[in-house]
Amino acid sequence: MPESMPGVSLEEWERPENEQLRENWELLQAHEYAHRAALEEARHHVRAELARPRERNLSRLGVGVTASFAFGAITVILSTRGLGWWILLPVGPLLPAVALTLRYTWTVLRPEPDPEPMPPPDPAPRRTPPPDPRA
Repeated sequence: MPESMPGVSLEEWERPENEQLRENWELLQAHEYAHRAALEEARHHVRAELARPRERNLSRLGVGVTASFAFGAITVILSTRGLGWWILLPVGPLLPAVALTLRYTWTVLRPEPDPEPMPPPDPAPRRTPPPDPRA
């Protein structure tokens, strides 16, 4: 945001009787800064959540379930109204939504793969005892 209020000249801005105007402008700037900081923090949080595969798949599963429910409800409503071939209209988007829902359900419920096991440590070299000088 600009330092001073747009449309107000610098001489008018610095007049003593406009102190309330400057205070209000500073409050507005502080509010705008806090609002932008909160938006940036929320954006960062969402990106961090979606960067993880499980959360990304859960998000996609939610979209698939919602779409399946919506198109399924439309199909049922049209079929109960007896609209003939019109009931096939929402089946087109319903089938891919159900397929994606099943796929992401499988992806979310599948156990996480274990990280690569650490290789066993190298065995310490065996020391042979020194030869017996008495022998």
